[in-house]
This record gives sequence, C-alpha cells and structure tokens, in this order.
Amino acid sequence: MTMQRSFAGKLAVITGGASGIGAETARHLREAGAEVRIGDLRAEGAAKLDVCDRAAVTRFFEGLPRAPDVLITCAGGAKRAAALDVDEALLNETLQLNLGGFWRCAQEAARRAIAEKKPLAIIHVASSLHRGPAPQLSHFAAAKAASVTMVRCLAQEWAAHSIRVNAVVPGPIETPATTPLWDARPGHRDMLRQSLPLGRIGTVSDVVPAIVWLASPDAAWTTGSIFTVDGGLDVAP
Repeated sequence: MTMQRSFAGKLAVITGGASGIGAETARHLREAGAEVRIGDLRAEGAAKLDVCDRAAVTRFFEGLPRAPDVLITCAGGAKRAAALDVDEALLNETLQLNLGGFWRCAQEAARRAIAEKKPLAIIHVASSLHRGPAPQLSHFAAAKAASVTMVRCLAQEWAAHSIRVNAVVPGPIETPATTPLWDARPGHRDMLRQSLPLGRIGTVSDVVPAIVWLASPDAAWTTGSIFTVDGGLDVAP
C-alpha cells in the first residue's frame, strides 16, 4: 500500500507542527495526499494554538471541517533546571505542556471522532528521557513518563470506538529546538554519539517513518504500543 493511497482524502492534525519532527511529518503526509492542519504557538504556516489552554484547544477542534482521521501530538519541551531549582511554576508549566497538552488534544479529537462514528489514529511523540535519569530535566522526564502511561490507558479505553493510540519515543534528535542547546554545551554532541550504539545522533527523517506508519491503515491492528527510535540508546551498555 503506497502512502498516497493510504492518506488521500484524510484529515491529519499535528500539534507542535511548525518545525522539527512535526513539520517533517506534515510534509510527508501532504505529499501522501492528506489535508494537514497544524496547531502551534509559532503561527507561521499554522493555526496559533496553545495546547495548555483548554478553551483554545476546544475551539481549534471545533473549527475543523470534520473529525480528524489522524492526530499527531508533537507539542512539548521544557526549560533545563536542576531538580532542587524546579519551582512550582516550572513544574506546573512542564506538566501542562507535555502531559496536559497531549491529554487535551487527544480528548477533543476523540470526542469528535466518537460523535461522528469515525476511526481515529492518535500518535504521541514522547521522549527517550521518559525512562530517566535525566540530569537537569527531571521534571520533563516525569511528564513524558506520565504521557507514555496515558497512551496505554487511552488505547485500552478507546479501542471500542476504533480509536488507536500509540507513542513514538525518539532518542537524541537534531532539531531546531535541540541544536542551540547542544551548541551551547561544548562536547555534548560527542558525548551523545558515544552513547549511541549506531554511532550517530538522529535526524527528524529517522523518526517520521514510524509516525507515518502508525498513522496509516497498515497499522490498523496496532494500539497501545510504544515505538522506540533512538539509535540503540535503550540497549546501550
């Protein structure tokens, strides 16, 4: 089955899709025939969407012409801070974005799909840091761990409505968000490369095929799965 046949006439929603993994996924799906709607705080080429704002998320999904066939949640991130320096505001901000943002968008998409009796594929982009440890990112790792557990819970609860929920877990990926962080830390890229059995840092093009497959009918019997795309980090000695 070709991607063009898989996605022609489908409506795909991507949060955090203005750059990085989300933007590359959007490009692939458009080339495969999908209508793609992007929600992002950076509104260039996207509808402005704050996934931490329930009212804004509700308006976004109500404004779609129909229930989406695919929802891909890429919105996320966190400010670096040592665990002792994470205050209530940073903890809440991180949880609201990385866990709450996924939850709100998944819930709104599912409500509309159920109302229209339409199948839905949800793919959440998590992070290999959900396994921990994560120096200076403990708050982010905890939020991503919770989101991975949420994927499995929603997959079980919504399966009866023909809603599939899966996660893709990228390892270290060069993106517009990670590049300046790594540039500011001399030697960090070399450390990352040495930690990866496949010997290189990942690119967005390494991750997108897993997302696209999970969104396609080829994955029609797959739900509640956590797909790791991390250059072998999970099995590193």
